[in-house]
Amino acid sequence: MSSSDARIAYSWMEEGDALFGKNDLDIAIQYYDKAIKLFPRDLDLLNRRGLTLAKQGRYEEAIKTYDAAIEHYPRDATLWGNKGIALNNLGKHLEAIRCFDTIIDINPQDADAWCEKGATFGLLKWLEEAVECFETAIELNPNHARAWYNKGVALMKLKRDNEARYALDRAKELDHDLSSSERE
Repeated sequence: MSSSDARIAYSWMEEGDALFGKNDLDIAIQYYDKAIKLFPRDLDLLNRRGLTLAKQGRYEEAIKTYDAAIEHYPRDATLWGNKGIALNNLGKHLEAIRCFDTIIDINPQDADAWCEKGATFGLLKWLEEAVECFETAIELNPNHARAWYNKGVALMKLKRDNEARYALDRAKELDHDLSSSERE
């Protein structure tokens, strides 16, 4: 590809980003698709396309886009994470766990992956496993507010009230905006 193709693709990507920011998602996808035709293996373009589809609730299409990118970038944690979130939104929690496990295999120190895995266990009502994942996330990043919050919610469900209160208080200290809208 020529440098002029790269400039054109970049301008289409920027236009797609601007449209995404305005929530004009169908047209944003059209711009991403134009750029992808020039650079079909571009990680950022494929990820942006997947995120836009997911934001529209088009999770199956988003997953196909992430899979196309993963084929070329199998060790990219962001792609695996976004695919896992899309799978969770489809209720495919066991498949989502496999995505988060892949991230953990790539980088065992990824606190966000541990937190997402714990949240997915929470969706399955596997609360002990969820707590273990949140504890690992907290060990890796003691200031991970969402891990503290989700741990607190899971502990409440397990009727471990004192531990739950401590975790929820710690989450609130770290992020005053945490609320019941946070996902476990």
